[in-house]
Amino acid sequence: MLAPIGMSVYMRLNHIHRTVEALKKNALASKSILHIFSDAPREGDEAAVAEVRKFIKKIDGFAEVNITERETNSRVYNNRTGMRSLLDNYGKLIWMEEDIVTAPGFLEYMNSALEYYTDEDRVISITGYTPPIRLPQDYVNDVFFLQRFNAWGFGSWKNKFDRFEERIDPQDYRNKMKNREFHRKLVRNGPDLPRLIDRDVAGIIDALDLKIMYQQVLHDWYTVYPRQSLVQNIGHDGSGAHCRDLNIFHHDNLWAKAADFRFQKFSCPDERIVSENMKFRQLSSLGTVLEKFRHIRRCLA
Repeated sequence: MLAPIGMSVYMRLNHIHRTVEALKKNALASKSILHIFSDAPREGDEAAVAEVRKFIKKIDGFAEVNITERETNSRVYNNRTGMRSLLDNYGKLIWMEEDIVTAPGFLEYMNSALEYYTDEDRVISITGYTPPIRLPQDYVNDVFFLQRFNAWGFGSWKNKFDRFEERIDPQDYRNKMKNREFHRKLVRNGPDLPRLIDRDVAGIIDALDLKIMYQQVLHDWYTVYPRQSLVQNIGHDGSGAHCRDLNIFHHDNLWAKAADFRFQKFSCPDERIVSENMKFRQLSSLGTVLEKFRHIRRCLA
């Protein structure tokens, strides 16, 4: 059984159009059920949301298209309730947002990986995105493992997703961060994580992916990545809720492979890839800081 595809949308019609058109080019699209969750408009966004809802009602190319239109605005509620309904009804899901452009092999890779790793207890998610890092020249596998969740086109299973706590206990977090070994493990998966998780724990942001990353380190859980990215996030143009105008995450080309993906049994992550990912996260954090500085300068000009 193919995993249902969940897609949350708001008001960026051009992004949604590009996302849907790319997804339709996947060979498994015509056999897959697409569930679209449309968030309600904030004041001033009514016309844009109405245009999006008009567009999604005309989408074809899938086995079935189901649309849920929210009556109140909440990005968090729209996403998490959408995920939960698919997991409860199907036992697994592929989830994406309105700014995720996929390669033609995305659905084949995701469904195959969900089948292959369904009984691997330490693999808790599959991602279609891979950051622009260099893999070792002698690395021949189609996938690798990192202890870092990525939500830009991801798949998971109900029995594993149910393990995630939707809230990090502040006191427990502070105690864990006092442990040097735990802090080292967290930073190993990205030096940006302590700062970002601090913001989540403090209630400044409410990010499910950060909560999952924290719990991955806590419980030794992993995410499967493709050796080349099957996903391009086009939301880094300054139009998204959390995405600034950055090109550090950009790929000039997505992986052209569309079938016969070779999966391997779970093994400890390749330390060379972990190191490359850590370097990339350092650069992306620096890029975010520089962009904030440029934004301040523009505002003062």
